[in-house]
Parts: sequence; structure tokens; C-alpha cells
Amino acid sequence: MEKHDVSVQVAEDLGIDKESYDKIVESLGRNPNLLELQIYSVMWSENLSYKSSVSWISSLPNKGENIISGARESSAGVVDLGNGEYCVFKMGTHNHPSGIDPYQGSATCVGDVCRDIVSLGAKPQIILNSLRFGDSTLDRTKWLMNEIIKGINDYSNVLYIEDIGSEIFYNSSYDTNPIVNVMVAGLVSKDKLLFNRKLEAGQALFIAGNPTGSEGVFGQNESFTIPKGNPDLGNSLTEAILKLNEQDALVRVENMDMAGIINSCAVISAHAQTGIDLDLNKIPLSQNGINLEEVLLSRTQERFLLVADKKNTALIKKIFEDYSVVCEEIGALTSNKSIRFFESSKMVAEVNARDLVMGFGSPQTDRKFHDLAQADAIDYLETIPEPDNYWKVINKMVNNPNLVIKEHLQRSIEDRDNSPSDAQITFFGNDKKAVCFTVSGNSVYSLNNAYIGAQINIARAARRIVCSGGKPLAINDCLNFGSPLEENVYSQFVATIKGIAKASSYFETPVVGGNVSFYNESSVLGKRKAINPTPVIAMMGALPNKGNHMSYIFRNKGEMIFLIGKSRNDISGSEYLCSYHQKCQVGIPFFNIEDEKAINETVAKLIETKLICSAHSVERGGLFFNLIESSMPLGLGFDITSPAEVRMDAFLFGEAQGRVVVSVSMENENEFVDMMMESGLPFSTLGHITKGELRIDDISYGYIEEYKKIYMKNNIIG
Repeated sequence: MEKHDVSVQVAEDLGIDKESYDKIVESLGRNPNLLELQIYSVMWSENLSYKSSVSWISSLPNKGENIISGARESSAGVVDLGNGEYCVFKMGTHNHPSGIDPYQGSATCVGDVCRDIVSLGAKPQIILNSLRFGDSTLDRTKWLMNEIIKGINDYSNVLYIEDIGSEIFYNSSYDTNPIVNVMVAGLVSKDKLLFNRKLEAGQALFIAGNPTGSEGVFGQNESFTIPKGNPDLGNSLTEAILKLNEQDALVRVENMDMAGIINSCAVISAHAQTGIDLDLNKIPLSQNGINLEEVLLSRTQERFLLVADKKNTALIKKIFEDYSVVCEEIGALTSNKSIRFFESSKMVAEVNARDLVMGFGSPQTDRKFHDLAQADAIDYLETIPEPDNYWKVINKMVNNPNLVIKEHLQRSIEDRDNSPSDAQITFFGNDKKAVCFTVSGNSVYSLNNAYIGAQINIARAARRIVCSGGKPLAINDCLNFGSPLEENVYSQFVATIKGIAKASSYFETPVVGGNVSFYNESSVLGKRKAINPTPVIAMMGALPNKGNHMSYIFRNKGEMIFLIGKSRNDISGSEYLCSYHQKCQVGIPFFNIEDEKAINETVAKLIETKLICSAHSVERGGLFFNLIESSMPLGLGFDITSPAEVRMDAFLFGEAQGRVVVSVSMENENEFVDMMMESGLPFSTLGHITKGELRIDDISYGYIEEYKKIYMKNNIIG
């Protein structure tokens, strides 16, 4: 191997400090050459090493009764659905690329997450999104939103993936830095799961998909050139991989995205405890003049690195040829522990795989933080004057884009049955297993109390799945924050991790995947300002009995409406406080994690015993918007009475947690009340369902068709 003297100054120019450089020298037993140093520079960046977060995310629970593969073990979470079938799901993010090129950034996010699903042998089937944009009145925000949604839809449509919903939220902290979190799920049979298959020296290494280009190579920062996606190739690549897997021709499949070939090689080598020899001359290139650094680190999309037994070489090449996909054998697994790269039979770089992979030997950094975990929720009600005109309040809030955009824009099969639910229900496998999915995030809660806000995200997701008739099983997370170099931002991150750890353990929903995205900042008057802390939870659950699928819609005039949980004098952290009173950094809603579990258990019993006609979690916008959402599908209304001890604005718009609205037929009312009394939980009669009028304390607030027109005017229902 040629040696090139590389000074510490060159290392520092690449973002490697003296201490890190010394570690590289110690690991290699010599000074690195420039190419090796470039590899370490990228692999030890925040984006890939997770050096500021790996020690914290490693503390999250990732084991459970139904968990086959958890975080840090594979490219996506794998959950046992029974009868030999597994659900594979993953949430990913492309925030920075989407802020530069929103169409390609979001499209390649879909492609990247889909390849993670395919790499385990599963076919991507559904997609669910959590999106954050800036001020909704800005032209740039409208452009970003349209392009991002178009990118997601265009890519997923080509792969025949059903888009079952989106969670969308606007806040000025995202003006120049949108958040694009995409969750994809699929199904694989137990015997076809590409996980933990035996890797050994002598097995062949293949690259399949797009010829490698120079796009997406980055150092300490995110990519300078946003890679472009090719969904048609992505679909062909998916079909070829799945066909090969059906014939048991593959041992391991690794998605290539950030840091391309070197990252995929390092992950395979570190997990298998093998080495890799790779011939750079055999890698198909998209153009001439690409240097070695670009070949190894390119983020060219639609590529896989494959490991297979040599005997399957002809079959692999034939099937890829049938799908018009480029595939070349480029190397082999070896018995040593290093990755060696050759050009023209000359070794140009040799690195230790474990040095490069998060959770193995890549660096970890201890950063300063202060403890936010015990910050108290504060009641601000007495500092806010009560409105004297609720018509005015309602008129303003129904035009608030954070409220008129329903968090679950469902396009799934239950819409056609007119039975939408709090969580999205989809049907997998030969026996059409019902699986529940939801995404949950509230950056206002997290800004005001990161520890409690994280717990609320998980509790809310669990509540939605229970209200839909399901049982929560597992979560993925996307943790979107500003710079970890800022102590307050890092403190929010640490508090969030602690909150997720507590709630995921409490609800028995292990964290089986996800990612951390730092350096999310918007430009404000020429200065960089961190986005609001934005942890997003993607939760999946099972619905073993399809007959227990519960909708949130009101069905029949005259049925009674009850609130499970307690109405409270609490408007802290609410959208009402933020949008109407312009006080966003004010407190967090009431939350008690023990109450949440008790309510979930009771709602599950009510559904099982067929005592309720609908169930709907009270969330953003409070009780009023909960009732609007339940009324709108069938054009019904409600007539309710407020409790004398609770202020009207808190009753209607407060977001105190641990509340579910249910409707009950008159013939089941007595039995419902008996079960609620037996549970010991607080509950109250709100009123009854009307033919379409909205009445509160004997005052009419119009008809549901008027509210529906507002939603349609804002292009929410179509």
C-alpha cells in the first residue's frame, strides 16, 4: 500500500482533532494515508457515529416479548405478529436535504427507508408521515410543503405503497428547516427474514442498483449535492431482491445511503466479525473522473450491498438482469477483521470496521447538559383573561392550520368502510392481520418540558391505538434537535431520552429503531436558531380481533357522549393558549402516566364488551375539536354541558392528558356506567349527539356543515 504522509493539520482540516487522530494511529498501528483519513472523517462525523447521542440512545429499552430485532441490531425493527409473520417498520428523516431540495429530499427519504425494510426481506406496504413546516402564511413554507408532499407521494406511488396518513404542524422555528420524518412498514414471513444469517469468509459481495456517482459526499456537514431518487429503479430493485430472497439466494442485504459503500461494508463487517476485500475497479460508475473518496462515500440512491454464497452468483446476476438492474460482484468476506480496498490490484486503504460503526468502536462524546428532567408543570390559567366571546375564539381557531389539518389524513381501507380511527389500521398477510400505526409529536410540549413532553408523545400514541381497538407493541423514534454543541439544546435532548425511556418501559413498547437528527436550525435575521425540540414517535400495535376495531365517529342522533378522565382548569401548553393568546412558551398540560395506563385498560374493556359506539383521544385543540372530528364524517352534531367548576376555555380547549370521549347507545348506558363505577376512574356525562347542530350550555354554535365547509375551503377534505 502506498504511504502518504498526512499531518495532524490535514486531519484537523477534515474535522479530526489531535486526540482522535492519535486513536486512529493506535488502531491502525501506523499513520493513516489521506484516503483512510477521509474515511474516518466521514464515519466519525455526528451524522454517522452518533457520537453525541449513542450513549444515551443505548439506554433505551429495546427488548420485549414480541420483539425479534431491536434498535442497533438491524436496519429496522422487527415485531412478531404471530403465525409465522413479522412486521418490519422503520422511521427515517431527511430534514437537511429537504430544506435544500424539498422534492428530492423527501422522495429519497421514502426510498431510503423503503430499502431498509427491503434489506430484511420485507415488502414495503404502507407509509405514514410526520411533517413540520414554518409560518403557514409564507410563500416559502407553501412551496416547501407542496414539494415535500409531492416528493413523498410520487416515490411511494411508484412502489405501490399505500399512504395511510400524515401528521402536519406549522411553527416559525421551522421556517428554513422543515422536518421530514417518514415511517414505512411491511411484512415478511419468519423463514424469509434476512436477519442473523450466518456470515463467513469466502462469501461473495455484490453491488446492485444505480451506478455509483459523486453526489452526496459530505464531511462534517450534510451533503452539498442532494442525490436524486429514481423510484422506477427502486421498484425494480425491490422486486429483484424479494425474488432472490424467495429462492434463499441471499445471506445479507445492506442499504446504501449516507457514506455509501464504506458505511455498508463497515456495518456488515462489524456485525459479522469478518473482514472484507473489495475491488474498486469492479464498481459500476455513472461517469468518468470520480475519485476514490467519492466512490467510497457517495450517497448515490437505489443501491444495495449484498452478501451471498458463491454458488448463487449466476442466479443473482440472472435475476437482476431480468429486472434490468446493474449488479456486479465486487469482493468477498475474509477471515480477518479489517476492510481492505484495492485499485488495480494495489491496496489503497485498510481500516478496522469496528472503528467506524456506531456502538462498536466509533467515538462517543460527553457533552455538557443540565438536568431538565424534573422541571415542573405550571398552571397559567389565572394569568390569562377568560374570553367574553366564544364565537370569536372558535372562529379564529377553526381557521388555525394546526387544527383544521386533522392529524390523521387517512386514505386507508377503513375510510371506504366509513370507520376511521385514532390510529391507522391496515391489513397484512394472507390472513389479513390488522395492524395499527400512528405517529405522535408535539414540539410545544417538548419546548416547555422535554421530559414530560416525550412521555406525552408515547402515552398519546398508546392511547390512540387502544381507542382503535388495538394493543401497543413497539415504537420507532425520530429525534429532531438543534446543535448538540449548545448546552440547552443538548439538555433538551437528554431529558427527551429520559422521558422516552420511562414511558416506553411503562407502556411496554420497546424502541426498536429510529434516528437522531442534530443541527436543525432556521435562519433568523441572519443568525442560526435551533428548531423547537421535535421528538416524533411512530408506534405500531396489533388488533388481534378485527371485530374490536373502534372508530372515533359519532353514529346516531340521541346517543350519549361521555368523557373518561377529568375535565381540568388547565390550558397550559395548549394550541388555544399559543394561537389565540400568543403565549406558546407557557407550561405543559396536566399529565399522569399511571392514569394513562388505567384509562387504556378500561377503554380496552369497553371495546371488548361492545359497550361503546366510538372512542376518541382528546388531544391538540382540546375537547371542542375532538367533538368536531367525531361529528363531521356523518354530518352529526353535539349538545353538551360544561361543568361549573371548570372555566369554559379550559373545558373546551384545554389539552390535559388522559382523556377519551366515547359515545354510548341508550340501551348500553346503564351497563357502561356500572363498568365505569367499577373502574374507579373519573368520568362525566357531556351530553348527546344531535342531528347536526353544535350546542354548548344551551347556546348554539352553528351547524357541523358550516365547519365542514371551512375544512374544505382549506383543502383539508377532498
